[in-house]
Amino acid sequence: MKRVIFCLFAIAVLILVQLTTVQASEPQRQEAAVATGVAATVNGLPIPEKLLDAEVKQQLGKYARYGMRRATPELTATLRQQALDKLIDQEVLRQASSRMVVKGAEEQARQKLAVLQAGFATPEQLERYLASRDLTQEKFIESYRSKLQIDAYLASQGLTGIEPTEEQIATYYEQSKDNFKREETVTAQHILVAVSPDATPEMKEQARHRAEELRSQLMADSGLFPQLAAKFSGCARSKDQGGELGSIKRGFMPQEFDAVAFALPPGEISEVVATQYGFHIIQVIDKKSAGYAPLAEMHDFIKKYLAGDMAAKKKVSLIQELRKKATIVVLPN
Repeated sequence: MKRVIFCLFAIAVLILVQLTTVQASEPQRQEAAVATGVAATVNGLPIPEKLLDAEVKQQLGKYARYGMRRATPELTATLRQQALDKLIDQEVLRQASSRMVVKGAEEQARQKLAVLQAGFATPEQLERYLASRDLTQEKFIESYRSKLQIDAYLASQGLTGIEPTEEQIATYYEQSKDNFKREETVTAQHILVAVSPDATPEMKEQARHRAEELRSQLMADSGLFPQLAAKFSGCARSKDQGGELGSIKRGFMPQEFDAVAFALPPGEISEVVATQYGFHIIQVIDKKSAGYAPLAEMHDFIKKYLAGDMAAKKKVSLIQELRKKATIVVLPN
């Protein structure tokens, strides 16, 4: 139950983070501007100082989480300028998208509010949380509708469904090949018959004998590996995964283990291998030699990266054009 509540709360926080990137409606923002002052205007519509302060506070909070105790005046000034630029960008987008009609926007917004409500034990907790972000339930719904309008506007400007060409993907791969360099790896599974550091010679011999017995069973039927590992392995990390270690590089396991694993052909069962932890039976599932990951393997990753990069650049260009057409006035701090 606690895990469910935590997940719902996390979803609620994510929704609110998304909404902080969308400006409130024009009447709301004009009302706030009168009460709290104005940081800037875009085509005569205000960006309230309160919104700017909240954005700067959020960014300073990120620095604090990384251990910074007190921000310098220079850093605060830089963050303030960055935050103001961000809010102006959001406002020109909001104005450009204000005429977009999004079918079902009201229903989608109320569904998001319902998800948010589910993350709180009482309505009062929800109201306090919204108030701390200068939101009410109605403002939340209106802000989410605005977000949907912006998304629709960006889609109308060709910012969705962008796909790089195969030539662009291949060119990026060649130009960034060093990023795809990899070390030799093996994908392996093992069973460990553990031996404590203070074990007597007799105890060690018993453990070795047990490992040999397990190996004999595997030689008769290698398909038993997951069951035997789950039942008998002393490796806490891999026991519950049927002995699977995943893809490992040299140095992850003891030297004696590496010497066998990296020489073992895929599919074969090793002899019993002694390390400081006890006695291992190893099976290599797959091997990848050192070198460069092939283009075929990296194709989808590069495609997704380039599509995101192209969309981001196109969005920057669009906002720059909207800024040129807008009348932007930054007021004294």
